[in-house]
Amino acid sequence: MKLLITTPFLISVGGTEIETLTTAQELADSGKFEKIEIFSPYKPELQNFQDLIVDQNINFTTYPEFFKKPGVKKINTFLRRVFKLKYSFIEDVYWKLQRLKRFDYIYVLTSPSQKYYFPIFRNFDHAKCLVKYTMIEEQDFEVMKREYLSAIKWNIVMSNRHKDLFTTMLDSNNIMVQDIIIANEKRLLQSKSNRSFTFGLLSRFSREKRIELAITLIYNLTLGGFNPNLIIQGDGDNNYVLELEKLIEDYGLGNNITLLKRNISPSNTHLFYKNISFFLITSKFETGPLTGLEAMAAGVPVLSFDVGAMKERLGDHTDLIVNEFDEMVEEAKNLVRLNEEDYLELSDSVRQTYISKCSNLPKIKSLGKLFFK
Repeated sequence: MKLLITTPFLISVGGTEIETLTTAQELADSGKFEKIEIFSPYKPELQNFQDLIVDQNINFTTYPEFFKKPGVKKINTFLRRVFKLKYSFIEDVYWKLQRLKRFDYIYVLTSPSQKYYFPIFRNFDHAKCLVKYTMIEEQDFEVMKREYLSAIKWNIVMSNRHKDLFTTMLDSNNIMVQDIIIANEKRLLQSKSNRSFTFGLLSRFSREKRIELAITLIYNLTLGGFNPNLIIQGDGDNNYVLELEKLIEDYGLGNNITLLKRNISPSNTHLFYKNISFFLITSKFETGPLTGLEAMAAGVPVLSFDVGAMKERLGDHTDLIVNEFDEMVEEAKNLVRLNEEDYLELSDSVRQTYISKCSNLPKIKSLGKLFFK
């Protein structure tokens, strides 16, 4: 059988990119698919993902280079206007030709706001299409999207809260819950977290991640007489990074906050988590996130806003989920007050919660079954 996996980007190392490649690898290992092709609308930067690409039956494709030529873009815009299309004319032609490859299933990774998959759905049997949402902005779907998404085989989300949301918005029962498979589980489970009052945030530098809140949290803790540290690592929007650096300077936190402007290899994430005591999730929109699972596997307590699947993942650790920034500050104070024994007990409990509720093996088994239900 042949499987096409599509993803909006394969450029920098982020949750969606890691999930794309981990999913492809696990499905290749399952033996259910003889050939897997991964498509991205933009040219992949595969050198950033070498440790995740090992199966020879996985190929990568993107749109032809000539699609970017000014003349071709003008023709495409003209044809869209003439035929009043809500999708790219030349992309639609491309996917008509791709049907000749006779893919048995299409697995699309996306967020509700994206439209790159419109030409794909126009040219393949909807009953063979599955969509996995890697970020969810809580907004309604336009009519065209609703028609597509209510007709496909499965819409896959990471939490029951998002399942309820999609069931209402799409007026459909083709919604399934399937959490992320993490890439570095074995090493993370063996990692020992470090109680040194150090907070961590591993993330793409983009505004929806609200990294400024993590910096402001550290500032508030210092005002309360604490001396915490924060390690932030990732890459992304350079203008946003400059704003974060200015904020750190304005708060006088140069000695408390380390900003590492580089990706960490997905197979080496345990090296990040072993250097922190607590992990922060400050984003507004998430389906997971992936890093929340990684931190739990590493035994690092996660202090998170009530986003994505974190409340369900953390189970009985309800005090680690907050709704407002002031609540996050107060809970952070409680965490840094923990003595060694209480910290180690919390660390072990978070890891055991991951093992019992979130570990890879059950997710790998259920992922393969989704195609054949």
